[in-house]
Amino acid sequence: MTLKNPSDRITHYSANSRSGSFFFSIVQIFKEMGDSHRLAQRLFKRDLKAQYRQSALGVFWALIPPLTTSALWIFLKGNRVVDFGETDISYPLFVISGTLLWQVFSDSFNAPLKSIKANKAILVKLNVPRIGLLLTGLYSMFFDLAIKLLLLGVVFFYFGQKVTPTLLLFPFGILSIILCGFSLGLLLVPIGMLYGDVQRIISMALPFAMYLTPVIYPPKMDGGLGFVLAINPMSTLLTTTRNWFTAQPVDNPINLILITSFFLILLLASLAFFRISMPAIIERIGN
Repeated sequence: MTLKNPSDRITHYSANSRSGSFFFSIVQIFKEMGDSHRLAQRLFKRDLKAQYRQSALGVFWALIPPLTTSALWIFLKGNRVVDFGETDISYPLFVISGTLLWQVFSDSFNAPLKSIKANKAILVKLNVPRIGLLLTGLYSMFFDLAIKLLLLGVVFFYFGQKVTPTLLLFPFGILSIILCGFSLGLLLVPIGMLYGDVQRIISMALPFAMYLTPVIYPPKMDGGLGFVLAINPMSTLLTTTRNWFTAQPVDNPINLILITSFFLILLLASLAFFRISMPAIIERIGN
């Protein structure tokens, strides 16, 4: 029998010990990337049309959460309800850039599980490249990121920021934040597919985690909070990226490189775990 369409390929599964190995899984993921990309494109376009078809505000929903959070803290600090001390740049610029960067992390963290759960019916009924569903969530996240970057550009010139060489490092900081969020979110996908509690816990934990990260206050804190900030990787990633954006000095950029390298390794491990575990999970949720 001749297969006329690449999607008509027949995949054979066998009890081969290599198929469950880390390196074999990573190699297979890259081999499937072409078909995964085509699937992700179609699903992304479908989801984008469905998302904004009956929305009056459309793409502005990508900006409303960070802007409302920023407005709240600017109001509270302006009226001296809270006092975090002085920041090296104007507080509105500090908090708007911080909340937008945190939203990038939050979107990246939610993207894997959100995309897989939204396409659960496809997983159960069809043999499709599962990495394609992850790419769908990643493409949606990058679409929202483009909107956030436009707002950051407006904020940059509104507050009279100077264009400096450190601005060239800003995209690297953004990618490090995305890598951190996506790798952690991907690690939770298998258990999140089995238990709906995981998504509820994430919804509660992310806002709390934001207050353990110097999003709305300067990172120079003492005591217990200072210790938390020291061990919180997002504290380093967000602070360094914001400092590059606002032309502020960075204490130790090597820390960002080390953290990024760690999350790159975690991403590969999470991808392998995802590929190995999904057949059993699909079989369980399909029954």
